[in-house]
Amino acid sequence: MPRRSKADADRHAPRGDAAERERIEEQCQLLEGRAEAAERMLRETVSTISHDLRNSLSVIVVSARMLMRSIPQDGPGRRQLEAITRATDEINQLAQDLIDAMSIESGSLKVGKGAHEVEPILDRAIELVAPTVALKPLEITKELPHDVPPIACDRERIVQVIATLLGNAMRFTPKGGRITVRAEPAGTDARFSISDTGPGISPDQQPLLFARHAPPRRPLGQGMGLAAFVTKGIVEAHGGTIWVESSPGQGSTFFFTIPAVGLSVRATS
Repeated sequence: MPRRSKADADRHAPRGDAAERERIEEQCQLLEGRAEAAERMLRETVSTISHDLRNSLSVIVVSARMLMRSIPQDGPGRRQLEAITRATDEINQLAQDLIDAMSIESGSLKVGKGAHEVEPILDRAIELVAPTVALKPLEITKELPHDVPPIACDRERIVQVIATLLGNAMRFTPKGGRITVRAEPAGTDARFSISDTGPGISPDQQPLLFARHAPPRRPLGQGMGLAAFVTKGIVEAHGGTIWVESSPGQGSTFFFTIPAVGLSVRATS
């Protein structure tokens, strides 16, 4: 007896089988619709909570800074107020990271692509972390060759990336340590790097750095958490790449690239 093809078998299949397949397809479509609705609801909930949280944090920040104006630099309570403002800044950034992480996961993160010179971006990121640098204290060095071209980017997003990487470097660099921020040409890109003199990261932990869900017990030197995932998403949304090079006891260097838009107009020295 000749063997029947799958198509022949489907044509001669009992009507009950076709009805069962149709029922399963309808269930799959229903479940898919429910999953999409749940994801939308989650995004809206995270956005609402983050918005309300940041409103409350702004009251704390404004109040703390007003109090600091009336307290001398070495006056009682000054250090506590500074600690409060730093903590609220970190919580505020975490709230934004939650929103950004949701956008990255859903593929809806939007970034601008204007032409921007690199030096003002580096200067702004360093300015943002300057208060923490002064408290530790640490040395931050900027290295910028004259031939670094402008980049196609969302300026504030790249400032965010650099400030995040600087904050992580400061967290794990001991007092008196050094952090070097550098940008240089790299083919059709500008390559940025943030190097520190911290404890370094073991090779087996490096692939976990940019994961959305970090392991529950992160080792020393890994602690970027959600911010690393957001940083990676921002860089990749610009068409760049991000990676780390590190060895235990020898510090870490985080690299990322952003596409250039042309030759720099700076004059060479």
